[in-house]
Amino acid sequence: MDRFQAEFADLLNRRGRRLLADPPQLESLMVHRGTPILFFEDVIDAGVARECIRLLDETVYPRLRRMYTPIPTEALTGMKENYREELPKTVRVRTVTLNSGRSKALDAAREVGLTQMMTSPSLLRLAQSVTRSPLRSDKWGQQVICYEQGDYSGPHNDHHPQRAEARNGFIDLHIMFANEGVDQQLLVYEEQRYLSRAREVSRKPAIAIYRLPFWHYTTPLQARPGHERTARRWLLLGSFDYDPPLKKLQY
Repeated sequence: MDRFQAEFADLLNRRGRRLLADPPQLESLMVHRGTPILFFEDVIDAGVARECIRLLDETVYPRLRRMYTPIPTEALTGMKENYREELPKTVRVRTVTLNSGRSKALDAAREVGLTQMMTSPSLLRLAQSVTRSPLRSDKWGQQVICYEQGDYSGPHNDHHPQRAEARNGFIDLHIMFANEGVDQQLLVYEEQRYLSRAREVSRKPAIAIYRLPFWHYTTPLQARPGHERTARRWLLLGSFDYDPPLKKLQY
């Protein structure tokens, strides 16, 4: 495999194509007060995932930039009352977006077919298949994220009240691969207003689809002993706005 498939659907195995032909609906989860997130495992063969990881390591990794946002000192020293902590989103990952023509990674992503796959009609069809309201079909966000030893994304909700097109909800689609050096990374997310659900997201190639906003975070990536320098979990992210934008925030 010297490049990504032009169509995202061609990355899937037979089980994946069957499962994703008629997936559950996010709105059905919300009716029963469930968190609007879906997970699909064993939908991409391990050998295909290893080839995807190799392509990302060779072409995209050298062009990633660090996104390191530590805990601000004043989040502690600026407190005036007990138990009034407020923690902004903190994060430590390597990442790049593929939406800007000035992106240093864009040429590399095009060269190996990553951009073509991330803008393919079948990726849009998958995002649309899990939600009833129509999604914008002419443009969507694309981002590559790489977690290494100790990297994480702190608690955040992805609520964007200043963006009219997204303030009442949008869809994120995650395609996830981890190499053999990764031991564990958990996605922790809210269920009925408590951060009480956790999902292992590093053991198998997988797809996760969220209807945001809701609170969630990822725990620090843990490498297997002796693999601290090479352990990586890759996340290919497509972010889709509704068209027209949703009229009401459901949370």
